[in-house]
Amino acid sequence: MAAAASALAPDKKRTTVTLPANLLAEAEVLAAKRGTTVSAIIAQAMEAGMDSLHRKERAQQAYDQLRFALNGLTEEEQLLVDGIHLSEPVE
Repeated sequence: MAAAASALAPDKKRTTVTLPANLLAEAEVLAAKRGTTVSAIIAQAMEAGMDSLHRKERAQQAYDQLRFALNGLTEEEQLLVDGIHLSEPVE
């Protein structure tokens, strides 16, 4: 096993994960279709998932900062900022 571990690229690590059987089966089918490894498919899926999580986290932080910055507004001012126009519609 030491020889196999030393054959890994320096930027890669080996680990054991437990996956739902249906997801592993999907990864195996996709890997076969693409002519790649299950590890590569799982790495790509994780990278896409992590990117999505980071985007959601940044969006939540931006929203929280905006809400904090607008915290002192009156209800009417908040409605204006939110894009609700309080004037009568023009006919």
